[in-house]
Amino acid sequence: MRLAATPYTRPAPSVGALRSHVAGRTDHLAIDVPAESFVIPADVVSGLGEGNSENGHKVLENMFSLPGGSAPPAINRKDGGAVPIMAAGGEFVVPPEVVAKLGGGDIKKGHKVLDSFVRHVRKKTIKTLKSLPGPHK
Repeated sequence: MRLAATPYTRPAPSVGALRSHVAGRTDHLAIDVPAESFVIPADVVSGLGEGNSENGHKVLENMFSLPGGSAPPAINRKDGGAVPIMAAGGEFVVPPEVVAKLGGGDIKKGHKVLDSFVRHVRKKTIKTLKSLPGPHK
Protein backbone atom coordinates (compact mmCIF):
# COMPACT_ATOMS: atom_id res chain seq x y z
CA MET A 1 0.00 0.00 0.00
CA ARG A 2 1.38 3.40 -0.96
CA LEU A 3 0.56 6.52 1.04
CA ALA A 4 -0.04 9.77 -0.75
CA ALA A 5 2.35 12.55 0.15
CA THR A 6 0.85 15.30 2.24
CA PRO A 7 1.31 18.58 0.37
CA TYR A 8 3.20 21.23 2.30
CA THR A 9 1.54 24.59 2.48
CA ARG A 10 3.50 27.58 3.67
CA PRO A 11 1.97 29.49 6.56
CA ALA A 12 0.43 32.88 5.81
CA PRO A 13 2.92 35.75 5.84
CA SER A 14 3.58 37.19 9.30
CA VAL A 15 2.50 40.71 10.22
CA GLY A 16 2.29 42.56 13.50
CA ALA A 17 4.14 41.56 16.64
CA LEU A 18 6.82 38.86 16.41
CA ARG A 19 6.58 37.22 19.81
CA SER A 20 9.28 34.66 20.45
CA HIS A 21 11.73 33.29 22.97
CA VAL A 22 14.45 34.32 20.47
CA ALA A 23 16.13 37.51 21.64
CA GLY A 24 15.98 40.75 19.67
CA ARG A 25 18.86 41.57 17.29
CA THR A 26 19.54 37.87 16.68
CA ASP A 27 17.60 37.21 13.45
CA HIS A 28 16.91 33.52 14.11
CA LEU A 29 13.26 33.42 13.00
CA ALA A 30 12.83 32.27 9.42
CA ILE A 31 9.46 33.72 8.41
CA ASP A 32 7.65 35.07 5.38
CA VAL A 33 6.34 38.64 5.32
CA PRO A 34 4.16 40.32 2.71
CA ALA A 35 6.24 41.96 -0.02
CA GLU A 36 7.00 45.65 0.72
CA SER A 37 6.30 45.30 4.45
CA PHE A 38 8.33 47.32 6.95
CA VAL A 39 10.01 45.66 9.94
CA ILE A 40 10.30 47.83 13.04
CA PRO A 41 13.39 46.72 14.99
CA ALA A 42 13.03 45.23 18.47
CA ASP A 43 14.89 48.10 20.18
CA VAL A 44 12.36 50.58 18.80
CA VAL A 45 9.43 48.38 19.89
CA SER A 46 10.92 48.14 23.39
CA GLY A 47 11.60 51.90 23.46
CA LEU A 48 7.97 52.64 22.63
CA GLY A 49 6.97 50.35 25.50
CA GLU A 50 9.32 52.10 27.94
CA GLY A 51 11.55 49.03 28.04
CA ASN A 52 8.72 46.52 27.72
CA SER A 53 8.38 44.86 24.30
CA GLU A 54 4.86 43.57 24.98
CA ASN A 55 3.73 47.11 25.78
CA GLY A 56 5.54 48.36 22.65
CA HIS A 57 3.70 45.77 20.56
CA LYS A 58 0.38 47.00 21.97
CA VAL A 59 1.30 50.62 21.17
CA LEU A 60 2.08 49.67 17.57
CA GLU A 61 -1.01 47.46 17.20
CA ASN A 62 -3.15 50.44 18.25
CA MET A 63 -1.16 52.90 16.15
CA PHE A 64 -1.55 50.82 12.99
CA SER A 65 -5.06 49.50 13.78
CA LEU A 66 -3.95 45.85 13.93
CA PRO A 67 -5.97 44.48 16.85
CA GLY A 68 -4.01 41.65 18.39
CA GLY A 69 -1.43 41.95 15.62
CA SER A 70 -3.73 40.39 13.03
CA ALA A 71 -3.37 41.22 9.37
CA PRO A 72 -5.97 43.12 7.41
CA PRO A 73 -7.84 40.79 5.01
CA ALA A 74 -5.99 42.21 1.97
CA ILE A 75 -2.79 40.52 3.19
CA ASN A 76 -4.11 37.13 2.10
CA ARG A 77 -3.32 37.74 -1.58
CA LYS A 78 -4.07 35.07 -4.14
CA ASP A 79 -0.62 35.49 -5.70
CA GLY A 80 1.14 35.04 -2.36
CA GLY A 81 3.41 38.05 -2.46
CA ALA A 82 5.46 36.70 0.45
CA VAL A 83 9.15 37.37 0.97
CA PRO A 84 11.27 35.07 3.16
CA ILE A 85 13.28 36.93 5.81
CA MET A 86 15.24 36.23 8.98
CA ALA A 87 13.66 38.14 11.86
CA ALA A 88 14.13 38.49 15.60
CA GLY A 89 11.79 38.23 18.53
CA GLY A 90 10.39 41.58 19.58
CA GLU A 91 10.24 43.03 16.07
CA PHE A 92 7.02 44.28 14.47
CA VAL A 93 6.02 43.79 10.83
CA VAL A 94 3.96 46.62 9.34
CA PRO A 95 1.94 45.25 6.40
CA PRO A 96 2.28 46.97 3.00
CA GLU A 97 -1.31 48.25 3.03
CA VAL A 98 -0.54 50.19 6.20
CA VAL A 99 2.84 51.36 4.82
CA ALA A 100 1.11 52.71 1.70
CA LYS A 101 -1.58 54.41 3.80
CA LEU A 102 1.12 56.18 5.84
CA GLY A 103 2.58 57.47 2.58
CA GLY A 104 -0.73 58.81 1.33
CA GLY A 105 -1.07 55.87 -1.05
CA ASP A 106 2.63 55.82 -2.03
CA ILE A 107 4.46 52.84 -0.55
CA LYS A 108 7.91 54.43 -1.03
CA LYS A 109 6.81 57.52 0.90
CA GLY A 110 5.36 55.22 3.57
CA HIS A 111 8.75 53.52 3.95
CA LYS A 112 10.40 56.95 4.33
CA VAL A 113 7.83 57.92 6.97
CA LEU A 114 8.58 54.72 8.91
CA ASP A 115 12.37 55.16 8.53
CA SER A 116 11.98 58.62 10.06
CA PHE A 117 9.73 57.21 12.80
CA VAL A 118 12.39 54.60 13.74
CA ARG A 119 15.11 57.29 13.94
CA HIS A 120 12.84 59.56 16.01
CA VAL A 121 11.95 56.82 18.53
CA ARG A 122 15.63 55.83 18.87
CA LYS A 123 16.68 59.45 19.52
CA LYS A 124 13.92 59.89 22.09
CA THR A 125 14.77 56.59 23.82
CA ILE A 126 18.47 57.49 24.01
CA LYS A 127 17.62 60.92 25.44
CA THR A 128 15.33 59.34 28.05
CA LEU A 129 17.91 56.72 29.05
CA LYS A 130 20.65 59.33 29.41
CA SER A 131 18.46 61.40 31.75
CA LEU A 132 17.61 58.50 34.09
CA PRO A 133 19.38 58.40 37.44
CA GLY A 134 22.00 55.73 38.00
CA PRO A 135 21.49 52.72 40.27
CA HIS A 136 20.71 53.49 43.90
CA LYS A 137 23.60 52.69 46.24
